[in-house]
Amino acid sequence: MMRKHAMVLAALALLAGCGRETPAEEAAENAHDVAMVERMSKEPFKPIVPIPITELDMDRYGLDKPGCNFEKDVVEEEDAGKRGPIFIATSGEGFMRVGADLKRFAAKDESADLPGGARTTYVGLSSWVDIVRLPDSGNASDQQTWPARLIVHDSQERVAYRADGVMRCRT
Repeated sequence: MMRKHAMVLAALALLAGCGRETPAEEAAENAHDVAMVERMSKEPFKPIVPIPITELDMDRYGLDKPGCNFEKDVVEEEDAGKRGPIFIATSGEGFMRVGADLKRFAAKDESADLPGGARTTYVGLSSWVDIVRLPDSGNASDQQTWPARLIVHDSQERVAYRADGVMRCRT
């Protein structure tokens, strides 16, 4: 009887060992599972489409402070009537209109200075804005007006909007 129990236990031990993965296989499977969860948890990409900030907005919200305004280059005829700043950068905050909302961004103190106390990076609740000075193309650029690129990143570090234009600063 003892021998029968020993054989049953030995068979169970062999069966228990079957199907076990090596530590390397288990780590690879875990890494695959983590990657799948990360991919599934990303929200779908939504482009950000800012519209020009109007004079009415500037008066209503007191946005005519020292700083810089980014105006997008007008490339198409349909944009010709839509002049105005896409982004307003002041010493402490930045503003951008997306649809009916005027989005507010905090200036990132560690970013580079621009004239009028503005900064090159602004952080919002679900996105951030970078302002990059572009090389001059022989225009009459100076410290107050220069070619620039505005880049808006979403919360997952994807570029949600990018435009070239002109930065106009005032002190």
